Amino acid sequence: MYYKAPTFLIVQDDEGQIAFQREDLMRYSGARGLIASGVVLRLILAASEDLCPGRIPFRKEFKFRTSFPGDEVRDGIELVTRAVTQGRFTLDLSIGPDFAPATPAGGRMYFEVAYKDKAMSYVLDPSIFTQQWLEEVVRHQEGSVSKEAHAKYLEYKYQILGMLLSRPEVFTQREPVSIDRFK
Repeated sequence: MYYKAPTFLIVQDDEGQIAFQREDLMRYSGARGLIASGVVLRLILAASEDLCPGRIPFRKEFKFRTSFPGDEVRDGIELVTRAVTQGRFTLDLSIGPDFAPATPAGGRMYFEVAYKDKAMSYVLDPSIFTQQWLEEVVRHQEGSVSKEAHAKYLEYKYQILGMLLSRPEVFTQREPVSIDRFK
Protein backbone atom coordinates (compact mmCIF):
# COMPACT_ATOMS: atom_id res chain seq x y z
CA MET A 1 0.00 0.00 0.00
CA TYR A 2 1.20 3.51 -0.83
CA TYR A 3 0.35 6.92 0.51
CA LYS A 4 -0.42 9.41 -2.24
CA ALA A 5 0.70 12.91 -1.31
CA PRO A 6 -1.96 15.52 -2.12
CA THR A 7 -1.15 17.91 -4.94
CA PHE A 8 -4.51 19.47 -5.76
CA LEU A 9 -8.07 20.03 -4.60
CA ILE A 10 -11.36 20.55 -6.40
CA VAL A 11 -14.27 22.78 -5.43
CA GLN A 12 -17.62 23.35 -7.04
CA ASP A 13 -18.62 26.79 -8.26
CA ASP A 14 -22.01 27.87 -9.62
CA GLU A 15 -21.00 27.10 -13.18
CA GLY A 16 -18.70 24.10 -12.75
CA GLN A 17 -15.75 22.66 -10.93
CA ILE A 18 -12.43 24.39 -10.30
CA ALA A 19 -9.20 22.51 -9.60
CA PHE A 20 -6.43 24.21 -7.65
CA GLN A 21 -2.93 22.80 -7.57
CA ARG A 22 -0.63 23.57 -4.67
CA GLU A 23 1.45 25.70 -7.03
CA ASP A 24 -1.61 27.87 -7.76
CA LEU A 25 -1.85 28.65 -4.05
CA MET A 26 1.80 29.65 -3.95
CA ARG A 27 1.53 31.77 -7.10
CA TYR A 28 -1.36 33.72 -5.59
CA SER A 29 0.49 34.63 -2.40
CA GLY A 30 4.01 34.66 -3.85
CA ALA A 31 7.06 32.63 -2.94
CA ARG A 32 6.60 33.64 0.71
CA GLY A 33 3.58 31.34 0.65
CA LEU A 34 5.50 28.11 0.07
CA ILE A 35 4.60 26.58 3.44
CA ALA A 36 1.19 28.27 3.44
CA SER A 37 0.35 26.50 0.17
CA GLY A 38 0.73 23.16 1.95
CA VAL A 39 -1.24 24.34 4.98
CA VAL A 40 -4.19 25.52 2.86
CA LEU A 41 -4.15 22.40 0.69
CA ARG A 42 -4.20 20.06 3.70
CA LEU A 43 -6.75 22.17 5.62
CA ILE A 44 -9.31 22.37 2.82
CA LEU A 45 -8.83 18.72 1.86
CA ALA A 46 -9.33 17.64 5.50
CA ALA A 47 -12.39 19.86 5.88
CA SER A 48 -13.84 18.48 2.64
CA GLU A 49 -13.31 14.89 3.87
CA ASP A 50 -14.80 15.62 7.27
CA LEU A 51 -17.68 17.91 6.35
CA CYS A 52 -18.87 16.66 2.96
CA PRO A 53 -17.35 13.21 2.45
CA GLY A 54 -17.54 11.75 -1.03
CA ARG A 55 -18.68 15.02 -2.58
CA ILE A 56 -16.97 17.97 -4.19
CA PRO A 57 -17.68 20.91 -1.87
CA PHE A 58 -19.20 24.18 -3.03
CA ARG A 59 -16.62 26.88 -2.45
CA LYS A 60 -19.22 29.41 -1.24
CA GLU A 61 -20.40 27.07 1.56
CA PHE A 62 -17.12 27.21 3.52
CA LYS A 63 -16.68 29.48 6.55
CA PHE A 64 -13.45 29.91 8.50
CA ARG A 65 -12.45 31.05 11.98
CA THR A 66 -8.78 31.02 12.81
CA SER A 67 -6.21 32.36 15.21
CA PHE A 68 -3.52 32.17 12.51
CA PRO A 69 -2.78 35.71 11.23
CA GLY A 70 -0.56 34.77 8.28
CA ASP A 71 -1.44 36.65 5.10
CA GLU A 72 -0.37 33.83 2.80
CA VAL A 73 -2.73 31.29 4.42
CA ARG A 74 -5.53 33.84 4.28
CA ASP A 75 -4.71 34.44 0.59
CA GLY A 76 -4.89 30.72 -0.19
CA ILE A 77 -8.24 30.37 1.57
CA GLU A 78 -9.48 33.38 -0.40
CA LEU A 79 -8.29 31.95 -3.72
CA VAL A 80 -10.07 28.64 -3.22
CA THR A 81 -13.23 29.72 -1.39
CA ARG A 82 -13.59 33.53 -1.75
CA ALA A 83 -14.34 33.48 2.00
CA VAL A 84 -12.38 36.66 2.79
CA THR A 85 -14.08 38.97 0.29
CA GLN A 86 -17.48 37.40 0.95
CA GLY A 87 -17.28 37.83 4.74
CA ARG A 88 -16.95 34.13 5.64
CA PHE A 89 -13.45 34.43 7.16
CA THR A 90 -12.82 35.57 10.74
CA LEU A 91 -9.43 36.11 12.35
CA ASP A 92 -9.62 35.91 16.15
CA LEU A 93 -6.26 35.62 17.91
CA SER A 94 -7.99 34.57 21.15
CA ILE A 95 -9.35 31.23 19.92
CA GLY A 96 -7.60 27.87 19.95
CA PRO A 97 -6.08 25.63 22.58
CA ASP A 98 -2.75 26.39 24.25
CA PHE A 99 -1.21 23.25 22.73
CA ALA A 100 -1.67 24.61 19.19
CA PRO A 101 1.70 25.78 17.85
CA ALA A 102 2.38 29.50 18.26
CA THR A 103 2.98 31.59 15.15
CA PRO A 104 5.58 34.29 14.47
CA ALA A 105 2.88 36.96 14.08
CA GLY A 106 0.97 36.00 17.22
CA GLY A 107 -1.94 33.60 17.32
CA ARG A 108 -1.81 29.85 16.85
CA MET A 109 -1.92 27.18 14.15
CA TYR A 110 -5.60 26.66 14.87
CA PHE A 111 -8.49 26.66 12.38
CA GLU A 112 -12.23 26.11 12.55
CA VAL A 113 -13.96 25.30 9.29
CA ALA A 114 -17.70 25.15 8.70
CA TYR A 115 -19.46 23.72 5.70
CA LYS A 116 -23.22 24.19 5.55
CA ASP A 117 -24.49 22.94 8.96
CA LYS A 118 -21.33 21.17 10.25
CA ALA A 119 -18.03 22.44 11.63
CA MET A 120 -14.64 21.03 12.60
CA SER A 121 -11.55 22.32 14.39
CA TYR A 122 -7.98 21.64 13.29
CA VAL A 123 -4.65 22.04 15.08
CA LEU A 124 -1.53 21.58 13.00
CA ASP A 125 1.06 19.16 14.32
CA PRO A 126 3.63 20.80 16.65
CA SER A 127 6.25 18.31 15.44
CA ILE A 128 6.07 20.15 12.09
CA PHE A 129 5.56 23.68 13.42
CA THR A 130 8.28 23.66 16.05
CA GLN A 131 10.09 26.39 17.91
CA GLN A 132 12.78 26.14 15.21
CA TRP A 133 10.15 26.88 12.54
CA LEU A 134 8.99 29.91 14.49
CA GLU A 135 12.56 31.20 14.88
CA GLU A 136 13.44 30.58 11.22
CA VAL A 137 10.42 32.54 10.02
CA VAL A 138 11.18 35.43 12.38
CA ARG A 139 14.83 35.44 11.29
CA HIS A 140 14.31 35.16 7.52
CA GLN A 141 10.78 35.94 6.34
CA GLU A 142 11.54 39.63 5.83
CA GLY A 143 14.94 38.94 4.27
CA SER A 144 18.15 37.16 5.16
CA VAL A 145 21.61 38.56 5.84
CA SER A 146 23.04 36.89 2.72
CA LYS A 147 22.07 34.88 -0.35
CA GLU A 148 23.53 31.79 1.29
CA ALA A 149 21.44 32.28 4.44
CA HIS A 150 18.33 32.76 2.33
CA ALA A 151 19.11 29.62 0.31
CA LYS A 152 19.33 27.63 3.57
CA TYR A 153 16.03 29.12 4.66
CA LEU A 154 14.40 28.06 1.37
CA GLU A 155 15.77 24.57 1.89
CA TYR A 156 14.25 24.54 5.37
CA LYS A 157 10.88 25.77 4.02
CA TYR A 158 10.86 22.93 1.48
CA GLN A 159 11.51 20.47 4.33
CA ILE A 160 8.45 21.80 6.17
CA LEU A 161 6.38 21.62 2.98
CA GLY A 162 7.61 18.05 2.46
CA MET A 163 6.34 17.09 5.91
CA LEU A 164 2.99 18.76 5.24
CA LEU A 165 2.53 16.86 2.00
CA SER A 166 4.10 13.51 2.81
CA ARG A 167 2.56 12.70 6.18
CA PRO A 168 -0.81 10.93 6.12
CA GLU A 169 -2.00 13.07 9.05
CA VAL A 170 -0.76 16.57 9.84
CA PHE A 171 -3.32 17.56 12.49
CA THR A 172 -3.08 16.72 16.19
CA GLN A 173 -6.66 17.84 16.66
CA ARG A 174 -9.39 17.20 14.14
CA GLU A 175 -12.73 17.27 15.91
CA PRO A 176 -16.27 18.60 15.58
CA VAL A 177 -17.19 22.00 16.98
CA SER A 178 -20.51 23.78 17.26
CA ILE A 179 -21.78 25.46 14.11
CA ASP A 180 -23.02 28.24 16.40
CA ARG A 181 -19.44 29.58 16.55
CA PHE A 182 -19.94 30.87 13.01
CA LYS A 183 -23.09 32.91 13.62
